[in-house]
Amino acid sequence: MERQQARSRRIWLALAALAALIWIGRHALAAILTQLAGGYVLMAAALPLCRMLEKRLPPGAAAGLSLLALGLAAAGLLLGLIPPLLRQVRQLAESVPGLIAWAGDQLERLQVVLKGRGVDMNPVREALFEQISSRAGEAVSMAAELAGRAAQAVGKLFLAPLIGFYLLRDRRRIASLLTLLLPVRWRARAVRAAREMRRETAGFIRGQLLVSAAVGALTAAGLLLAGTPGWLALGVLMGVMELVPYVGPVLAGIPAVLLALRSGVAQAVWTLLILLAVQQLEGGVLSPRLLSGATRLHPLVVLLAVSAGGIFSGALGMILALPVVVSVRGALRGLRGPYAG
Repeated sequence: MERQQARSRRIWLALAALAALIWIGRHALAAILTQLAGGYVLMAAALPLCRMLEKRLPPGAAAGLSLLALGLAAAGLLLGLIPPLLRQVRQLAESVPGLIAWAGDQLERLQVVLKGRGVDMNPVREALFEQISSRAGEAVSMAAELAGRAAQAVGKLFLAPLIGFYLLRDRRRIASLLTLLLPVRWRARAVRAAREMRRETAGFIRGQLLVSAAVGALTAAGLLLAGTPGWLALGVLMGVMELVPYVGPVLAGIPAVLLALRSGVAQAVWTLLILLAVQQLEGGVLSPRLLSGATRLHPLVVLLAVSAGGIFSGALGMILALPVVVSVRGALRGLRGPYAG
């Protein structure tokens, strides 16, 4: 009895010491986990091509070539998109004062109509414009802050390609070494859980990236045909916000409709119809095809996960919430069944 109590105390002391070390080094641990997460995302994106190349090449060459091809494709896409994207963003920023002035003219016309019926809109209009000016200033500051954080995040991921290379090249060896660390009677179950986690998480990440790219491209093409200003910038914004299901497309659609509203109600209606059509296409065709049934989640689970991620880690938490949920679900699915041994 005394031995059991002493052993229990030692275990609790060890856990407390581990928790204290994690708390002391939480910033360094967060940086390491960020690098690992970036490397894992690169590995998941390059894994199908790597498997094809491994049929003809050694694992190291296959991993290097697959990551190189992924990097060249991303660089080519960025080099083609960045110049017109920056130009459109600048044009949209320059059009904001005109949009505010147009909104003021519309409110003045509404005020004239309502004043003839005995309703004074002047206090409401002043309060509304005060709020708009305040929010616009906050939005500019927030955009600058987000740009700075994005640059810092990119800087923190400088080791991610190297980590992704080693994860690709040595994925089987790493899995074997991790398996040897476990007791024999738990190994079969742990291997099954790890395989399910990898399968579901990698499939979800690849599928979600493809869905986001398709939604962004379709939105940009539709807005271009509709003549909406800033069609490329708004398409890119919609593609990025698609990573936050349900909530993201709504937030990205608001500026598109507002910018189109200046060209007339008909233009705004066409823009709204295009956005709705793309979302219907995403829900009815793209997601079922690109996200298999094994990786799709119930809408209620998605909303709860996104909300929890936003509460704990803001925008980054909202993006990472679903991969975490899918990974945990895969682990639980793999852990079902009796222990081996």
